Amino acid sequence: MGALSITGIKPGSTSLKLTAGTITKTVPITVLSRNLLSYGPAEGNGLTATVNTDGSLHVTGTATGQWRGLSWTFPCPVQGTVKLSGTSIAGLSFNIKCLDAKGQQLGDQMNLGNSVMAIPAGTVSLFLNVISSEATPTAKVGDLRIQLESGTTAHDWMRPDNTSLRGGGYELANLYPRVTGLPKTLGTDPGVMVTEPSPGTYRFKGSTTQKVDSWDSLTCFVHVDAGTYTMDATDWPLGNDSWLMGIQAHISHDDGSEGANVFEPRNYGPKTLKAGTLQCNIFVNTTGEVDKTFTPRLYKID
Repeated sequence: MGALSITGIKPGSTSLKLTAGTITKTVPITVLSRNLLSYGPAEGNGLTATVNTDGSLHVTGTATGQWRGLSWTFPCPVQGTVKLSGTSIAGLSFNIKCLDAKGQQLGDQMNLGNSVMAIPAGTVSLFLNVISSEATPTAKVGDLRIQLESGTTAHDWMRPDNTSLRGGGYELANLYPRVTGLPKTLGTDPGVMVTEPSPGTYRFKGSTTQKVDSWDSLTCFVHVDAGTYTMDATDWPLGNDSWLMGIQAHISHDDGSEGANVFEPRNYGPKTLKAGTLQCNIFVNTTGEVDKTFTPRLYKID
């Protein structure tokens, strides 16, 4: 008995008429897009996305900060190996994460630098995000044509089947660990008081007649998986090149190899790190009056 193979060229509904002898049967057929993504209108963090008539995304606005933008979450429609491709807008990047039933990421994220990947076992949904990669975001007006398809080869972009999925704002998770043991006074005469007015944000207020000379009084630890990390999205109180107030971070590698200082003034990233434990130290070495607020940020960007 022979087999019949049908390849759809254009998504939509049609029918197939089959005739065998004196019997004719009309079979309804729905041709699905090769593009497995789902997205639609979204607004957040200064960016707005609408859907063009051809199904591409039109993005406008100025992101409110680096690594902030838009996102969409939808059921994973496929298993096996997939290929990500697309055209971007300068200053914006896009990637896809695979999520389990609890919303936790499985495996690496997909981007144009890691565009072929096997969907990890246990994947329930996919998370698409479009975020600003600029340290100081600039105004954007442009179109995105992003495609995720089965296999290892990129084909011509095709409109996804679902372009009405409502999206929202998104910001990379801040992985910087909380400082404990506060409030605390650094230095003397009378000293600089450190408090935490809101979770993860620290206020330094007071004065000293000499340098505070505090390098390891505000230490905390966080384990990181292998990947690319940055602290350069932090709003540094005295600039990202100051040795009067900032962060030093040292990594101890899980594999036992020699550790290293990985973040410090003038060198806050991005950095490719092996799996290990980061020891993060907020240092203060000011003299005289100080009243600064500081929210350290550590992002995994790949």
